[in-house]
Amino acid sequence: MSDAFTLAAGDGVQVRVTGLRDTLRAMSRAGAAAEDMKEVMHSLGMIVVHAARPPTRSGALAGTIRASKTKTKAVVRAGYASVPYAGVIHYGWPARNIPANPFLDQARAEQMPRILREFEAALIDILDKEKLT
Repeated sequence: MSDAFTLAAGDGVQVRVTGLRDTLRAMSRAGAAAEDMKEVMHSLGMIVVHAARPPTRSGALAGTIRASKTKTKAVVRAGYASVPYAGVIHYGWPARNIPANPFLDQARAEQMPRILREFEAALIDILDKEKLT
């Protein structure tokens, strides 16, 4: 499985990222702390968390949106066992005539330029901190 991917950065601009896994692995071998990358990925996820606007009836769904801490990707989740309908709201349920409301995807797309800027700045900071530049 390739770790290359393309991001739509808005205004018709696309960014092709290749070798992110290899870069992170090399940084780790060179001494960059995994905790630093976890914090970076968490902060990128939090950008989406703050921008997400789920539909509100009770506000319960909005209270379940959170970012995970992993060192290789930013993960944003919504829902708990007590709020099991997050996926249905986001992806819809055609058989029940429930339209999709992809609030997380919309937040990610809207915030992509900021995410890319902050990701680049964070990687440069880590490389400088670890004297890898």
